[in-house]
Amino acid sequence: MNRTWKLMEEMRKVLLPVSFAQRVEYVGGGAKAMIDIPMEHPRFMIKTIRVIPSRETNVEVHVLNSAGPHPEVLYFNNAQYSTGNFMEGIYDMIDLPYEDVDGTSTLHLSLKNLGTDVANFDIEVVGLTTR
Repeated sequence: MNRTWKLMEEMRKVLLPVSFAQRVEYVGGGAKAMIDIPMEHPRFMIKTIRVIPSRETNVEVHVLNSAGPHPEVLYFNNAQYSTGNFMEGIYDMIDLPYEDVDGTSTLHLSLKNLGTDVANFDIEVVGLTTR
């Protein structure tokens, strides 16, 4: 029983839940914002991503593997494929393995306001750490 308990404790340490929240303010109509969110671990499994605009607008979101000049786009979505209620924004369950190739333990995102007015955006990312 003791050995089984130790094994269960080790497994619990392998996949720890993590969540990140960031507010991006004053993104003009048609403008793009680069977002870098510090993480404790250089890689994790993104389970859900949510982007909520402060006003009625469509938005494009890209998850990038680095902040370099030519990052690879790992995920892309926009609000045209959401429920249609802008207050709900984008909410996707994506199961995306993420590793920051810069080695800076940072989650890199690109957000584009497809509307014509300035808007703020709340970004929430939930996932699991991996060894």
